[in-house]
Amino acid sequence: MTSSPTVPATAPAPPSRHRRVLTMLHRWPTGLALLMTVDNWFAPAVLPPWTLLALPAGYLLIGTVRRRWRTPGALRVELLGLAGYAALAGAAALLGGDTGAWLVALGWLGHGLWDLVHHRVGRVVPRGYAEWCGVLDLVLGLTMILAIVTR
Repeated sequence: MTSSPTVPATAPAPPSRHRRVLTMLHRWPTGLALLMTVDNWFAPAVLPPWTLLALPAGYLLIGTVRRRWRTPGALRVELLGLAGYAALAGAAALLGGDTGAWLVALGWLGHGLWDLVHHRVGRVVPRGYAEWCGVLDLVLGLTMILAIVTR
């Protein structure tokens, strides 16, 4: 009976530089969102409540351009999102002060989760847009919380 020679186990090769570059290029929406929000970390501020209406408006506009409303229930979900964000913006405007600021910040963070779902499903908006929007929303929400707690 002959035994085969033992081959020493080798560690997996580290990713090549080329592969890292491709990964970074694939994540360009994240890089763009981080670049667009870098100033928020140095000068955090709470956005006005009406900005919450821009969140669902982008999805409705892009969904319309891409003709995505033929998917059963897609338009209904987006319109419910618009109604929810309009109610949140109205409550934040009426309450004002720290309570209104918290509602705005939490609304932006919540939309980051909305973006994550859209990124995974990939039906209404392109996945790159959902990625960009999600990172942008999370950074804005976090920096608004930073602005509130450091007042």
